[in-house]
Amino acid sequence: MTEEIFNVQQTIDKTVEVFYLDRDGVPELVPLGLPPLDKELGGLGTRSCGILAAATGVGKSSAMLAAMLQSTVKVGAISLEDGPDVVGTRLLSALTGIDSLRIRRKALSKVELSLIAKARKTIKLNHMHFAYPIAGSLEQVCEAVNEMTALGCKMIWVDYLQEIRGHGKNDRRNEVSEAMTRIHRETAKGNAALMMISQFRRPYPDAKGNTRPVGIHHLKESGDLENKARIIVIAQKQPSPDAEDRVRFKLAKSTYGGEYVKWDMVRDESGTLRDASFYSPTEDF
Repeated sequence: MTEEIFNVQQTIDKTVEVFYLDRDGVPELVPLGLPPLDKELGGLGTRSCGILAAATGVGKSSAMLAAMLQSTVKVGAISLEDGPDVVGTRLLSALTGIDSLRIRRKALSKVELSLIAKARKTIKLNHMHFAYPIAGSLEQVCEAVNEMTALGCKMIWVDYLQEIRGHGKNDRRNEVSEAMTRIHRETAKGNAALMMISQFRRPYPDAKGNTRPVGIHHLKESGDLENKARIIVIAQKQPSPDAEDRVRFKLAKSTYGGEYVKWDMVRDESGTLRDASFYSPTEDF
């Protein structure tokens, strides 16, 4: 199939069409489920992709789940590391406020068991879909993307990028880059947007002994990731004077503008990340 060639007028006309500049209505942007970004950017365009990156243990998967819970469109998540028992426990914690460890141990009161039974029947989560190809191949991930877009999912999350293995020739940088490219292609075919979770590599100390990952150059096996992504959000735990488990998020790259938008999320007693009621001006990154 020959790719269509656009002249200048056709490119401008397409822009006017996509953003509804010649008629009433709002652009077809896909909300991320992250209110500060949705307010600033309006969402991601269909067929575009972004990255959420952080070090191990910061809360990447928890942030993804929080975004899915707040999404106003059908959304899918492909989990390559956690199975339904882990994801389901986090969902139950978010819905009931019960600590996930207590759910796993079944150290629950009759009232809490009743809350869980009620949560199982909620229609609040009908917009969310999951696939669990644990340590799966690139082909399995692409197949899950196709199935989710066929269900009408407009946003696809992949958790996480570096877990996809087995399709390269001992070159992890190219393997990760190829995985992102192929998954992005399949998502675009379904006219959906893509967010991929990525790890930070372990950084070397700088001259001041600071080893905190502070930029997109710390993306693990980055390859062309920072070039291909339309937005890159990075997250890092923050010291908090109120002893809360606070995570700072920053829009580190955006081809749409709005770079360096920052916001906080706080982990509550159930272990769920929720939007902070205020931005804490603690140590920054």
